[in-house]
Amino acid sequence: MNILVTSAGRRVKIIEYFKDVVEKEQGKVITTDCDAHAPAIYFSDDYEIVPCIDEPNYINIILEICKKHDINAIISLIDPELEILASNKNLFDNHNIQLILSPKDMVDISFDKLKTYKYLKNKEVPSVPTYDNLDEVKDLLKSNKLSYPLVVKPAKGSASIGLYIVSNESELNEAFYKLEGQIIQPFYKDKEFGIDVYIDMVNGELVDLFIKEKIKMRAGETDKSISTHSEKIEELIKKMIEKTNFIGPIDIDCFEFNGEYFISEINPRFGGGYPHAYELGCNFMEYIVTNLKNEENETYKTYKYKAEIVMMKYDHLKLIKEK
Repeated sequence: MNILVTSAGRRVKIIEYFKDVVEKEQGKVITTDCDAHAPAIYFSDDYEIVPCIDEPNYINIILEICKKHDINAIISLIDPELEILASNKNLFDNHNIQLILSPKDMVDISFDKLKTYKYLKNKEVPSVPTYDNLDEVKDLLKSNKLSYPLVVKPAKGSASIGLYIVSNESELNEAFYKLEGQIIQPFYKDKEFGIDVYIDMVNGELVDLFIKEKIKMRAGETDKSISTHSEKIEELIKKMIEKTNFIGPIDIDCFEFNGEYFISEINPRFGGGYPHAYELGCNFMEYIVTNLKNEENETYKTYKYKAEIVMMKYDHLKLIKEK
């Protein structure tokens, strides 16, 4: 069983975790990236340097790499590529290559924060209110249905790029018109949580979840976190899964505000804080390999990890010889 991890970037641990599991199946982990200095590619069994994902021939190049390395399944580690892969699912199916990815409609919804809010609201799943109409927001402020501070950010952004926290109308106006496609949200941040979720790709049932309270963020990713047990968050995630069609590894952001919990984002991929879950026993790579054999994983019953264990990321080095 050979797995291709595309846009591997800096996700060294993800590659190492995959290798630990795939090697037991006498398989290999192959990586790609458009940057020859992407650290993670040097931890895989082999790698290929590819064009940027917006290159017109990108999918054909990925397909040729799959043929070259006898790839059975593909997983991407970045948001912008998910939609490209999902749009070409039939092409990969025709070559017996499985995408470790949610259906395209779920990918499309998750990539747009306004669509995510409207979708979850329609499903009666608590989520952070999201607006794209500045006049509507100002009316809500005047009627005291909203209050400062507010968050302004791109509807299709990632890694906290273009995110502004504003405290008055002048700052709100300036932030809203800095970029096209901006959205506005209330600042729900008594506490922020990240939830790593695995949904069985064969039967669609919840297999595992890991809740972490975020202590420190860096470039939009969790840098420090503490494992947490929360019945309210657990029930919120179960409700969301029951009413959506996500499968595979999912990264969910959730805010606590006045004792209640609201989903902020759903990312149908591994999150940057997933190593915390893995190191405490939530082995999504094993679940993936089981599903790739067309076998079902055991359905979720309760937490598989200890609470109050802190994860702290740190930097390390790898030296390579230029080709």
